[in-house]
Amino acid sequence: MARTLETEPDRVYERIVTEVAAIDGTDPTELPPLFNAVDPDALLTVFSATESGVSRSGRVEFPYAGYDITITFDDDPELRIERT
Repeated sequence: MARTLETEPDRVYERIVTEVAAIDGTDPTELPPLFNAVDPDALLTVFSATESGVSRSGRVEFPYAGYDITITFDDDPELRIERT
């Protein structure tokens, strides 16, 4: 099962945890800490504009709690969660 969602850049790390918990039917606090898979502060940095104000674009992928997480970012970030 895969789930693709638009998300706010400053909330992407929260959205990952809450969506994985929703798919699993579990409480988010029962999942492993997200920072074991990726640095949440680094995710915020990736989404922020450069010092010259230019928006960044690209893609970040990592495994988390039995899922492959893919975040594609440009104007509107997209979060894809797929069971491994």
